[in-house]
Amino acid sequence: MKPVKKNKSTAGLFVFSMLSLQCSAAIGADDQATSIAPHVDTSNWKCKYCEFEEGFSGEVEIGAGYVSDSSFKFGEYNGLYEKGAYFIGNADARYRGDDAAYVDLFIRDLGLETRSIGIEGGKQGKYKLFLRYDEIPHYISDTAKTPYQGNGSATLTLPSSWVYAPTTSGMTDLANSLQQVDLKTKRKRIDVGAAFTPTKWEYAVKYRHETKQGQTATAGAFVVNAAQLIKPVDSVTDQIDASVSYNSKRWQAALAYYGSFYKDNNDSLTWESAYNTPPPGLDGQLALAPDNQFNQFVLSGGVQVTDGTIASAEVAMGQMEQNENFLPYTTVAALDSSLPSNSLNGVVDTLTANLKVISAITDKWRLNATYTYNDRDNKTPQLTFDSWVTTDTFVNGPRTTLPYSFTENDFKLSADYRLVRSTKLGFGYDYETIERTYQEVDKTKENTLWANFTVRALDTDLIFKIAGSNRDVSNYTPVPEIQPPENPLLRKYNMADRERLVSKMHASILPVENITLGLSVDYATDDYSDTQIGLTDGSEFSIHADAAMLLTETTNLHFFVGQQKIQSNQAGSQALSTPDWFADNDDTITTAGIGITQRINEQIDIGADFTVSRSVGEVIVTSGGVPSVFPDNVTNLDSLKLYANYQFKEAMSLYFGYWYESYDSSNWALDGVAPDTIPTLLSFGTESPSYDVSVIALALRYQF
Repeated sequence: MKPVKKNKSTAGLFVFSMLSLQCSAAIGADDQATSIAPHVDTSNWKCKYCEFEEGFSGEVEIGAGYVSDSSFKFGEYNGLYEKGAYFIGNADARYRGDDAAYVDLFIRDLGLETRSIGIEGGKQGKYKLFLRYDEIPHYISDTAKTPYQGNGSATLTLPSSWVYAPTTSGMTDLANSLQQVDLKTKRKRIDVGAAFTPTKWEYAVKYRHETKQGQTATAGAFVVNAAQLIKPVDSVTDQIDASVSYNSKRWQAALAYYGSFYKDNNDSLTWESAYNTPPPGLDGQLALAPDNQFNQFVLSGGVQVTDGTIASAEVAMGQMEQNENFLPYTTVAALDSSLPSNSLNGVVDTLTANLKVISAITDKWRLNATYTYNDRDNKTPQLTFDSWVTTDTFVNGPRTTLPYSFTENDFKLSADYRLVRSTKLGFGYDYETIERTYQEVDKTKENTLWANFTVRALDTDLIFKIAGSNRDVSNYTPVPEIQPPENPLLRKYNMADRERLVSKMHASILPVENITLGLSVDYATDDYSDTQIGLTDGSEFSIHADAAMLLTETTNLHFFVGQQKIQSNQAGSQALSTPDWFADNDDTITTAGIGITQRINEQIDIGADFTVSRSVGEVIVTSGGVPSVFPDNVTNLDSLKLYANYQFKEAMSLYFGYWYESYDSSNWALDGVAPDTIPTLLSFGTESPSYDVSVIALALRYQF
């Protein structure tokens, strides 16, 4: 558990305010001296808040923590997935020299698998060098079970005692063969780089080397018989960023290069069929992520045209390549045939351009204009597969690849008008077109009008915004190359006619000196009125309120509450004709929390935070006029955090933290589904996650 650090924002605000007041007073005195007052000698004036840090300083934290129970869901990203004790090790160290030289060092979570360490140093305004190492785990599931052996490798086999059967209920050795397998991955990342600014020019380069290892879930099938499988993860990604830039008083320019190179150390996953139809002993094969690379050059610049007008532009040209060798159609020699090519020879050129102009034409008016061009030109040659094989069983007729491309143009124009000093009115118009190849729609056009009203006074912050858009679609025609053919009444939601309305309101008010109140309300609707098959409409509503109170000089209280509702309706057709079933989806997420901090005396401060979250997902499917109500998907989360700091010496303090979290979920797609529940699916039997975990941490902090 990462210790909670003491909040220093109030002290920082005080220092900043005092510094501003003293600087303003000094400037005001100097202005008067040049007019009617006698000259004042300020050469010996000193600002005690303006002293610059020199020498070494930092903080070291060493301690121990304990996790009460093991849970992949609780430790999904924080590293606290395993029951038992762990080491707490964190550190920050800084050096500041009188010649602008500096060094920054940090260490985080040294005793956990989320550990990171980094160092940066150089001379301010001249150069810097940095080196960083991170470990980034992802704990996915610790309840998956499988009879397959060799998990984590590229070849999965069944035990010698395995009993083949046409359905999972006849696999009598299944219960004896099941073994638990953890689904998890870990990234190990190294960043190294440098930047040099000898004059107005700056040169920068950064290199990242990342490995990712572990195992995740996938699935394979023979005809209609399927099995969930463990997919190996073993990849390497190298990235390079390099740039040169020039900065002057009125204009800037930069040229940059970005390269990404991905390699998967496994080309494919092979597994043995658990069914006796087709005959036992048949192996299936799945291709894994292919090796690929991306190279891009970016030219950008900006210029201050006049005192009130700034223009900037950016052009990025890139190319994606993928040329991994194809696998055979099938592992069944009798069904295999020659491929039209040894590899895809995949090439995609990308071109992105941005142009932006901001102009303050008067003290009250400001205009903004932006134009974005985005082009994806897929130059991959088309390949025709004469007799391809599905699920290592069926030989199919010819199929030709469709190298999808698109071109997007986006233009935005907006204006701000300041009615009075604290009140501003804004309005704008957005126009977007997208042209596509090998898609059901050749071109879509979307027009958006919006307006906002902002009030920012000393004790009040109010923002209102409303936007309406209309997406117009050219003739929707199913792609003839897609087989089996699509329902001609189908409309994919991202290429369907749509009317959208969005409204937002945010208010932040300081009714009295020691209380701050906030309220946000968002509402949006989508209407696909011309859609018969597909998503027909959707809406989202959210409301959030919060408050912060300074109860006494040593007591702070804050709380929040919010709710979000997401609703959508869709229509489908089992007969590939007019609608014959309808689905209503409703999700409700409610969150609330309260926290308090208390400074007991100059040595002791304590704090507490309590958060609750509730989510419910409801699905109703109506077919033939008869509704079928699915079980609700429910998630409940309660989290309590307590902490205390004891400053027993000027440079030393003791930290104590306690974290309790309870999580409970239900998902009808997982609950009660054992490996043999579905006759034609050999599943993992994964359970909906739930846990009750407590974490205790005790650490000694030393400042120097």
